[in-house]
Amino acid sequence: MLSDDQIDRITAARRTFLFGGLMLVVTACALPRGWGIGVISGFMLFSLGIYGASLSKWRFEPGLWMLAALLAVTLGSCWAYFEILSFQSIFLKAARNQPAKGVTREQIMFSVDSTIALVILSQAVRLAASVAVKNWQRIRRRKDDLRA
Repeated sequence: MLSDDQIDRITAARRTFLFGGLMLVVTACALPRGWGIGVISGFMLFSLGIYGASLSKWRFEPGLWMLAALLAVTLGSCWAYFEILSFQSIFLKAARNQPAKGVTREQIMFSVDSTIALVILSQAVRLAASVAVKNWQRIRRRKDDLRA
């Protein structure tokens, strides 16, 4: 779970994430094939900016926990699936009677890009889960205060 200050820092930096992700994707697409790195991580950074913008009123908006919970479930399942694929590619045994293949520069760049994207995606999942829990707790506390 993220603290209140960490949630506020991510939501406050939403424009930076949006612009940085957009620039990373544009730069990676503008470079010749094989040179550009950052399409996947740029997209995830842009997505984190979108999530930060949509969850920026988490302290005041009463029903925002439902959106955050939906994001946490969908993003969490995507993140888990990509992590499983990542671990499978590391531990997957080569097929029998196949010649050994060397690792190319493009494979290394793709692995670095996808690893950075997974880290950003995990931060988005933590943001959504934290906002879901904390917003729900705030709304619950307000209802209890009104009853008393």
